[in-house]
Amino acid sequence: MKKMAVLSVHGMGETQRNYWSQFVAHLKKALGPQFWSQIHFEPIYYQHLIQDNEYRVWNAMPRDLLAWKDLRKFLLFGFADAGSLEHKAHQKNSVYVRTQKIIRKSLQKALSKLRNPQSPCVIIAHSLGCQVISNYIWDSNLAAPGGVWKFFPLDEIDETSLNFLKLKSLRLLFTTGCNIPLFVAGHNQIVAINKPNDNFEWYNFFDRDDVLGWPLKSLSPSYQLIVTEDIEVNSGNLLESWNPKSHTAYWRDAEVIGYIQGLMKDVLKQEMNKEQDILYSATSSTDELDP
Repeated sequence: MKKMAVLSVHGMGETQRNYWSQFVAHLKKALGPQFWSQIHFEPIYYQHLIQDNEYRVWNAMPRDLLAWKDLRKFLLFGFADAGSLEHKAHQKNSVYVRTQKIIRKSLQKALSKLRNPQSPCVIIAHSLGCQVISNYIWDSNLAAPGGVWKFFPLDEIDETSLNFLKLKSLRLLFTTGCNIPLFVAGHNQIVAINKPNDNFEWYNFFDRDDVLGWPLKSLSPSYQLIVTEDIEVNSGNLLESWNPKSHTAYWRDAEVIGYIQGLMKDVLKQEMNKEQDILYSATSSTDELDP
């Protein structure tokens, strides 16, 4: 059984089921076998809910009459993702609720691999995935349940496991190329999620050339409080780092991966120290009982 759950959430646009493979290979190498062996990784994939519809529209277009085809395709898929995920968000069979069901099921899979339901959880979300996971956390912790919790409550589950599924043990949230500001800029009041626990930290990576990735702390007082740090990076290679293509490069950028693996190691070390302390206490108590 593992000491930590790590989950990934993909972003907008055309996305394959193995979107995570290159990132995980980089992260595994950076962490090394000692730390990676303590981690269960679980990818979250929701793109299949809408991607076939997007292909249908794209294939119906008279592309011989269109310029900038690659950019058009990216915008079509990207904006369709955002629109579809927010459309009729609070109806039972909406893409919004079905996406949250997928997130919760992924968390249930991760929970089954952990030593206990209080084990730390880490989420790495990209682009639109940042808004998706923010919505899930928000709905999970409403006084009157929202989203998947409203329509599909889990009644027969212990409180500790339920807290894990509601991300109460979320220790680290990493967001890359985050476009939450695009969803909240028109609101009179911009309110962030509540802090899941006292040890929660949120690190947001952005590239100044990535027009879809934004700093978050300046959004509102609540974001100023909950986001630990906005970290500017120069994401991508020589062909990407100076233009909007940097949006696609965070998860293979050495600086980003260096930050993530370092903070994950710190949390894992804390967990290992806790186990040693418990073992030492148990041993000491046994020694005291011996005649």
